[in-house]
Amino acid sequence: MKLSPEERIERKREYQKRYHQNMTEEEKEKVREESKRYQEIYRQNRTEEQKKKSKEYQEIYRQNRTEEQKKKLKEYQKRYQKNIIKI
Repeated sequence: MKLSPEERIERKREYQKRYHQNMTEEEKEKVREESKRYQEIYRQNRTEEQKKKSKEYQEIYRQNRTEEQKKKLKEYQKRYQKNIIKI
C-alpha cells in the first residue's frame, strides 16, 4: 500500500515525536551540543553578503509582525528572563 505524501509526513512526524520522547537526558544534551557546534560553524562560514541578506530579512520580519505576534514574543521574553535569573 502506497502512502500519500501527507500520510508520509504525518508518520514521520509521529515517529520523530516518539523518538525524542524516548531519548535519555544524556542523549538530548548530546544532540543540543552538536546542534550548537553546527550552528557555530555555519555562522563562521557565512559570507558578508549572506550576513547582510539575513539582517535585511530579519528587519522586514520585525516590521511585519502582527500585534498578537508581538504580544507572544514579549510573554516569551519575560519567561526567558525569569528562567535566566533563576539559574
